[in-house]
Amino acid sequence: MLGAVIRTAFVAFALAATSARADGLALPVQGVRSLERAGALVAGAEDADSLWQNPAGLALLHGDGKRALIFDAAYVYQTVDYAPVDATGGALPAVTNLQPGHPVPTLAGALGIGERLVIAAGMTAPYGAFHRFATDGPERHASVDTSGSQYFVITAGAAYRVTDHLRVGATVQDVVSRLSQTVVVSACTPTAAACDPTDASLDLALDIAQTDYFAPAGSLGLQYSWSPRATFGAMVQSPVRISGTGDLTVHLPSATQFDSATVTGSQAALAFTLPPIVRAGLELRPRADLRIEAALEIDLWSVPGALTLTPDHVQLDNIAGGPYPLGEIAFARHGETSFAPSLGVEWHPPDMMFGAGYAYQTSATPTGEVSVRTVDAAKHVLGFGGGYEASGWQIGAAVGLAFLADVTVSPQEALVLQQAPLRDPTTTVPVNAGRYRSTYVVGGLRFARRF
Repeated sequence: MLGAVIRTAFVAFALAATSARADGLALPVQGVRSLERAGALVAGAEDADSLWQNPAGLALLHGDGKRALIFDAAYVYQTVDYAPVDATGGALPAVTNLQPGHPVPTLAGALGIGERLVIAAGMTAPYGAFHRFATDGPERHASVDTSGSQYFVITAGAAYRVTDHLRVGATVQDVVSRLSQTVVVSACTPTAAACDPTDASLDLALDIAQTDYFAPAGSLGLQYSWSPRATFGAMVQSPVRISGTGDLTVHLPSATQFDSATVTGSQAALAFTLPPIVRAGLELRPRADLRIEAALEIDLWSVPGALTLTPDHVQLDNIAGGPYPLGEIAFARHGETSFAPSLGVEWHPPDMMFGAGYAYQTSATPTGEVSVRTVDAAKHVLGFGGGYEASGWQIGAAVGLAFLADVTVSPQEALVLQQAPLRDPTTTVPVNAGRYRSTYVVGGLRFARRF
């Protein structure tokens, strides 16, 4: 019976493997219990999902033959409302995110080996969002659609109880991704004396589909308990390089000069880096049924750099002055280190548990680089939840909200440039000026079992 449940959960995960924004921006939570505490679950990590919160927490499951299973199912939605303006500050038609949201499952299991060692494995995905906008909208030169992407993390880990006070853990990870994106660039050619960046007849739509089965990563963690009332925890997550060659579909512009044009080549490489992450927390237990943790997450977005799309000998033929090779497209990213302090509280009355948390996360994106591709700002994150807890079971639910500050990018500040890959240089005018408003809504269910 238990094996059937595990197989069913695994299939459900594979079918629902979550989508994430290609740049990797995500909320500072991982898992439904972490959502309940708004991310303040580093020193207090103690279940199989410690694989991602702090692998040292796996050691609390010690005991020869003891087992722990967990299955989370969350749903993440990010509202995006963008009111663009032109180069003179004039209002353009407003757009909104048409993607309704997506599921984020988490599956993990742990096994005690002897009295000190615990091994574990599982799969999860970040609590990020993705988007879909109209192909002919004013936002199209920044991004159109990432809704077909899939992105999840396969993890194996181990933890060791060094002493009654000290626990250490480590994981190895493989980030598996299938990236599906649509972006519109300009087909302005080198022979043109001037090109109108707003000319929709020069829109060159690109569909990118790439799968990367192997992107290695890992993490290290520790926990130290001075007493049953106080525990310190910390972990470090390595950066991840996602890259590979995929299919590139080029949709020719409607301008008459392209009536007889053809496309040679259909491959391109998409590459970007997810940042290293550092987490630390201090959990206090003033009494047996009450837990309070203060934590901090640091996302080093100043490390990664640009997201690049490099066509593999793709060119437009049968055009006057051609052929025209498609040059590299680089979505520059001058990221900033993001800080997310959080505070979480859990109360464990008989047969029940209730929790709540608050986090404040600074923006990882400079104002001038905010676009529909990276709608990011300082955010307030609220989480709360609870459920049944008895006889080795935890069955509960949590809800989270993240309120992003409004961002206004003036025409003078805008740094996201329209791509014109047939020309050299391959960029023209800024395309991200306007006002951005966004909110995350997250809900999830948690099923955990120790036996």
